Amino acid sequence: MPKAPGDEARFRALVEHLPAIVYLREPSGDRARPSRITYVSPQVEHVLGVEPREWTDDPTAWWGRLHADDRPLVRSELARAARTGEPTLIEYRMRGPGGVDLWFRDEAEPVEGPAGARAWQGIMLDISAQKEAEAAFLEAESRYRALIEQSPMISYLDAVNDAGTIYISHQATEALGYEPKEFYADPGLWTRIVHPDDLELLDDRPLDAEYRIVAKDGHIVWVHDLARLIVDEAGTPRYWQGVLIDLTARREAEVLREDLEQERAEADRLRHEDEMKTTFLQAVSHDLRTPLAAILGLAVTLDRHQANLGEEEIHDLTQRIATNARRLDRLVADFLDLERLQRGAAVPESRTLDVGRLVRGWVAATDLVEDRRLSLSVAPVTIRGDPAMIERIVENLIGNAVKHTPRDTQIWVRVEAADDGVLLTVQDDGPGVPPDERERIFQPFRQGSRAGAGSGVGLALVARFAALHGGRVWVSERSGGGASFKVTLAAEPPEHDHRATSAGSSSADESQA
Repeated sequence: MPKAPGDEARFRALVEHLPAIVYLREPSGDRARPSRITYVSPQVEHVLGVEPREWTDDPTAWWGRLHADDRPLVRSELARAARTGEPTLIEYRMRGPGGVDLWFRDEAEPVEGPAGARAWQGIMLDISAQKEAEAAFLEAESRYRALIEQSPMISYLDAVNDAGTIYISHQATEALGYEPKEFYADPGLWTRIVHPDDLELLDDRPLDAEYRIVAKDGHIVWVHDLARLIVDEAGTPRYWQGVLIDLTARREAEVLREDLEQERAEADRLRHEDEMKTTFLQAVSHDLRTPLAAILGLAVTLDRHQANLGEEEIHDLTQRIATNARRLDRLVADFLDLERLQRGAAVPESRTLDVGRLVRGWVAATDLVEDRRLSLSVAPVTIRGDPAMIERIVENLIGNAVKHTPRDTQIWVRVEAADDGVLLTVQDDGPGVPPDERERIFQPFRQGSRAGAGSGVGLALVARFAALHGGRVWVSERSGGGASFKVTLAAEPPEHDHRATSAGSSSADESQA
């Protein structure tokens, strides 16, 4: 049934307004000549700058526009279609206006031509923009891949469904010894090579953690793992994209630095011990030799002149010998106590005691303050503690006040209840302790600038004994001038190892006798 003139007009209008080039190609009947285009829609002029009659009148015009590099592919595809009668789908370039190459997707279907001959009806779509986009994408992908492949970091992409690693850069082989294909083939490989002690760090997401990996050859590699979630346009989680930064060199440097610091600390400790030994020898040479010399001189005098001395003179000499002997005993006890504290062998033997009563009894029995004005204010305060150590605290605080203040200095001793324990205070109206020395004087063999000769042990023992009783010692300026030493002792001392005996018990017992 023939088409009505109106139908053909509508069909032609539709074809000629399509955003593509429509054509009809018929075989030339001569294999040596290209097929002939018998119709091409007017869009060819708008797209390629070619009038339709150029292609319909000259069978070679279409081939002339075809990019030389694409002609073998096109010729092969057309020959195949002519032989098999199948449709064609080809992408090729043609020279456009100004000599610019344009990309086309050419699709043609076989139709029956005049006299039953086979023809092809086709449509050419300009896909230049798509090709440019693809080229730009491939270039961007190439740059991104180059960036990833040349970066010193290991880049990876993990599926969120625990399907394992779907991409990992080649740096993994250099750093860990495993090739990317080994990760792809074994989803559980990653968790097996992470150090067992660090596996729990991988539970946090997003990931930002430093952990260890056991490389293929067994050595440890430290990495900083940074991973972020990648979602699709619908917001559905798809991948974990991350990087692994090799921290092994930094970690090794840190270990080396720590070792150096430890060595430096050990060297400082040995130097400090050497300084302490030197100071100790200096203290011994003065503090021990002074009472020894006095004892020796008084004893020689007593031995040589006893017959010519009266009873009162003999009593005075023996008293002076006893005073120096007790002084010597206190010095030896201080040194021995400090040595036991240094090696952790001095442990309190706690029992219930009244600190006020203990202090009052010790002050009444001591000769340290015989020629001093001393004010005693003690309240009954019961705690658990080592009586010998607490006596040594009192003895060294009062001895320190006597030693470093003029004879006319007033000394105050006070015992009072404090929060969960007792507060012991020894004050004087002497020259006081400069602020910059108030911490140093509690260190072994360290004295204040105004101290003069001495061992520098007594206040260090006070600090150590107070700490063993859950307390502390400090010094401040007394209101009205002078020094104010304060010691706190807990009502119940902390637990200690009782394998050692209490420090200074023998000397304390002798002082009470």
